[in-house]
Amino acid sequence: MAIQIKKEGKMRTLKIFLIVSFCSTLLVIGCSKKGEEKKEATKQTEGGTITGLVYFPGEYPEPQKILINQDQHICGAFQYSEDFVVNEENKGLANVVISLANVTNGVPPQSETSHATIDQNGCRYVPHVQAVPVGTQLEVLNSDGILHNVHVYLNSIDPANEVLNKAQPAFLKKVEITLDKKGVYYFKCDIHEHMNAYIVTFDHPYFTVTDSTGHFKLENVPPGNYTVQAWHEVLGNLEKQVTVTKGQTSEVTFEILPNE
Repeated sequence: MAIQIKKEGKMRTLKIFLIVSFCSTLLVIGCSKKGEEKKEATKQTEGGTITGLVYFPGEYPEPQKILINQDQHICGAFQYSEDFVVNEENKGLANVVISLANVTNGVPPQSETSHATIDQNGCRYVPHVQAVPVGTQLEVLNSDGILHNVHVYLNSIDPANEVLNKAQPAFLKKVEITLDKKGVYYFKCDIHEHMNAYIVTFDHPYFTVTDSTGHFKLENVPPGNYTVQAWHEVLGNLEKQVTVTKGQTSEVTFEILPNE
């Protein structure tokens, strides 16, 4: 897989090489509770943990400056793109959705309805990337006090996959939507073309999003062999294999190396 980045007037190609390393550290397992709680706690603590990092060991794409002509009193004259949010210290890549593929056992999905929010704040969708359970009740907020348009697609920008297309003026502070299908929900604003966000839904609990340093953690994973999937809005799907052992931690590192 390759991505194109422009730097100092020249196009450079980054080829993606993934390196995975495994290490094991004994976890301290707390005492379980009684009755049904004991059964559930035992079920969870019999698993292992997967930790990891997605990062650029070398050169990485710089944020692109986006000029803005609409509602500059709220949006500003320009903003920087959020497709590559890289930590300057360790070059970790934020906003990567991490999950396990084809999970058939372990902790069941939560039975209670999940709730999440996404806010139009400063002419951005905040947060830019989320991962939530299927069936999540989402509140789309408008903190800007100007007219926005919430345009949502599932898995691809195609009229057949349109989920919502609704104007959200200043007086309409909240729009509600149920994310009832598994996949990648893409959010955009037809009024402010630079605005976009992603929400990925899952039918199991083994998912997370890399933090501002590119790190992630999946806990209570049943022992076994798994495919760890890393999804990024530009890089697409990256995969690595991992073996999880009861009471231990397996480490997975995705390295994105430049082709010099």
